[in-house]
Amino acid sequence: MIPNFIVVGAARAGTNYLDRFLDQHPDIFLPTRRGAHFFSTPDFPFMFKGPGDDGMNTEIIRTWDRYEMLFDDVTTERAIGESSIFYLYYPGTANRIYQTRHTMKIIIMLRDPVDRAFSAYTYLRRDNRETLSFEDGLREELRRKSEDYEPLWFYLELGLYYEQVKRFTDVFNKSQLKFIFYEDFLNDVQGTMEDVFRFLGLYPDVPMDTTLLLNEKGIPKSRKAFDFFAKPHLVKEIIKPFVPKNTRKRLGHKAKSMFLEEMNMSAFTRRELMRYYRPDIYKLQDLINVDLAGWLQT
Repeated sequence: MIPNFIVVGAARAGTNYLDRFLDQHPDIFLPTRRGAHFFSTPDFPFMFKGPGDDGMNTEIIRTWDRYEMLFDDVTTERAIGESSIFYLYYPGTANRIYQTRHTMKIIIMLRDPVDRAFSAYTYLRRDNRETLSFEDGLREELRRKSEDYEPLWFYLELGLYYEQVKRFTDVFNKSQLKFIFYEDFLNDVQGTMEDVFRFLGLYPDVPMDTTLLLNEKGIPKSRKAFDFFAKPHLVKEIIKPFVPKNTRKRLGHKAKSMFLEEMNMSAFTRRELMRYYRPDIYKLQDLINVDLAGWLQT
């Protein structure tokens, strides 16, 4: 058993939210384990070496037998998928997916690259992995890449979408590609998901529980309180058998969001990043024939 659709990224473009809503359709199967990145592993180093990258190393699946095991629990679901946020980034991934299943459907979720870069930074700060300022983190990107940090640390490069997307448009038919834009998704979750369900060939009229769409951005107001909800804890393990899985997830997401405070990027840095990304945005909108004026006005 292998998937018939894959969410390929981009990282910090709303794919976690998307996964939560895909999970609500009774005819969709997604493994509980996310981020296998099986089709990208030939491009990976033996081990990612950035602070906290051990989580990435643990989730990676490098063998076909273990990859197939992700789908052992499929029953009657018609849409069988997986989600790995760095598939979009790595050059050989699109071809490997195509060679495995020519009919694969691909979902690509994109976000204003300036906001995506800062979101990646705040996420790593939130998890106590990033210690530098955003601007210093940008300056350290090439060094971190040369030292085999996982791609989430590549604040600038991951937002250069044109070449990444082109690798998929070069291989897959237009009818096999579905683009979702984070900003549109937030404005109309129900409508966006109905469109995704139609793309997957499924009944679209499944009401979405939008309480799962919580503000989880920013850095902890209290490191101790945030870590209690974000990391394994004995108390949580004791009560786990008595609380339904979906309820645990909802309460966990809500609790984490309560202990976060928003960070803001400086106006100067935002202008400089917009100048950096503008040529790539123009090329991307021509490639996929979508008006990205909203990103250009950031």
